[in-house]
Amino acid sequence: MQLSDGRQIGCLEVGRDDGFPIFHCHGNGSSRLEVMLLADSAGAAGVRLIGLDRPGIGKSDPAQGRALVDWPDDLVQVADRLQLERFAVEGVSAGGAYALACAHRIGDRLTGCGLISSIGPPEVVSEAGPAWMRAAWWTTRNFPELARAGMRLALPDSLSDVAGTEVRLRRIALLLARPDRDVLRRPDVRGALLRSIQEGRRQGAGAGRSEILMLLRDWNLAIERVANHPIFLWHGEQDRLVPVAVARLLAKRLPGCSAMFYRDEGHFSTLANHARDMFAALGR
Repeated sequence: MQLSDGRQIGCLEVGRDDGFPIFHCHGNGSSRLEVMLLADSAGAAGVRLIGLDRPGIGKSDPAQGRALVDWPDDLVQVADRLQLERFAVEGVSAGGAYALACAHRIGDRLTGCGLISSIGPPEVVSEAGPAWMRAAWWTTRNFPELARAGMRLALPDSLSDVAGTEVRLRRIALLLARPDRDVLRRPDVRGALLRSIQEGRRQGAGAGRSEILMLLRDWNLAIERVANHPIFLWHGEQDRLVPVAVARLLAKRLPGCSAMFYRDEGHFSTLANHARDMFAALGR
C-alpha cells in the first residue's frame, strides 16, 4: 500500500474479512508476517487482524528521522485506505510501544489498545527493571556510540538467510524460561516466527537496530495521559526478556489499565497460548 508521501508500507491480513479490525504491531526483529502465528485464533474469534511492517522492515520503505509518535499517522492512513471507521490496536514486545503511541495519538476511532509481553518506557525500566536492563538503558542514553557498536555486533546484517535466522532463534531460546522453550518446539509457532524474523531482515538489520536504540532512549510519550481508550495488558510471569516487574509498574502507571499476569507463561508463550482471550477483549 502507498502512503501519502509516496512510501510503500507492507500489509498482511488474516482472520475474517468481515471481522472486527485489529492492527497488530510486531516485535523488534520481526515483521508483518507475525500475524500468521495468530491466523487461526483470529478467524475463530471473528477478528480481521492486520499486520503492518514498520519503516525499513519487510516491505515498508525506510523513513529517516521517524520517531515513535509518528507511527500512528501511518497506521491511520492504512485504516483510511481500508475504509475502517473504528478499529483496535495491539502490540507485542517492542510493538507495545507503538500500540501505546496509537492510544496516545488516535482519537475516537480507536476502540482499545492491547499490550502483550510489552516493553516499558525508560522511566519505568529505570525504576522496576533488573540490573542488566537498567545498565543497557543507561549505556544507550549516556554512551550512544558504544551502544550502536554493540548493536552492530549483536544484530549484524549477515544473519538474514534461513540458516542465520535459525541460529538467531536458537540463541534467543537459550535466554528463555521453559514455557517459551516448550512453545518454540511447536512446528507451527517455530515456523511462523522463523518466516517473520527472516522477512524482518529483508532490507538488513539497520531498521531494527535503530528502533532498539530509539526505544531505549526516550519515547517522548506521557503514558500517564493515555486515558482516552481501554488499555489491556497481558504478561507472563516467566518472561525473561521483559521481566514481569516492568509490566506490573507499566500497568500501574497506565490509567484504567486492565492487566492479566499468567504465572506459567513467558515472553512468546503468552501470545501463542492466549490469543483468543486477547481478541475477545479487543474485538468487542
